[in-house]
Amino acid sequence: MSLSPFAFDQNVTHWVLGIRGEPWNSLWQMVTVLGDTLTLTLVVIAVFVLAWMGNRIDLAALIAAGTLSGYALMSILKHTFGRQRPPIADRLIDVGGLSFPSGHAMMSTVVYGLAAVICYRLYAWVREHPLVLAVAPLLAVVVGLSRVYLGAHWLSDVLVGWTLGAVWIAVCLIAHAQISPWVRARTEPSAA
Repeated sequence: MSLSPFAFDQNVTHWVLGIRGEPWNSLWQMVTVLGDTLTLTLVVIAVFVLAWMGNRIDLAALIAAGTLSGYALMSILKHTFGRQRPPIADRLIDVGGLSFPSGHAMMSTVVYGLAAVICYRLYAWVREHPLVLAVAPLLAVVVGLSRVYLGAHWLSDVLVGWTLGAVWIAVCLIAHAQISPWVRARTEPSAA
């Protein structure tokens, strides 16, 4: 099965081609790095370590399992739909592989979203300043927009990536709520 771009995808890409220019090209090339595999892996490792040091093994497992399973889901969907990226001539970056859903959009949503939830649960300061949590969806949004601007994805790739990322966060949090009491009962010292 190969999913073709929609008419609005073509229209948006055509519009983007007409507005490109410096310094925006360079800016969006820097922004897209926030959704690269290396950057997201470093965020996952940092949050994993913070959760582990906070003696919240369940939250460490949440960021690790949620990210790995989300990546697996994204890879399966890419191969299932088999959509090609926008034409090479329209791209400002060198990128290969399949297009739908956008891995940058989906995984940025998953990683930054789970990181925000975990930081909220770990740190009183974050709970006292909840507006700081807006950084997570903002990062996911700008990363996704960068992919469209740079010609790496069709708009629908990004829209579905954000949606699947949000759904995957919900799935992970529901699973965590079910499993967490069991994990914490086995990892916390018992009262004497």
